[in-house]
Amino acid sequence: MPHIGGSVLVDFLGSTVTGTVTAVTGDARTVEVETEDGATMSFSLNRATAIFTAGGTQTGARLRFVPGR
Repeated sequence: MPHIGGSVLVDFLGSTVTGTVTAVTGDARTVEVETEDGATMSFSLNRATAIFTAGGTQTGARLRFVPGR
């Protein structure tokens, strides 16, 4: 489950950046992340793929949670 303060990786087409979860909606289907370069991004759970993606679409940046951090 996503939680505030959790470490994440944001995968773009050709790069990956680290980030921290700064907000989680009550149903845990949308999370806000601040990346290492200071950008704030919103990710929604895609129901078809069960992956958090930017805007909830099947394309674009994808979110991965870092276990144990």
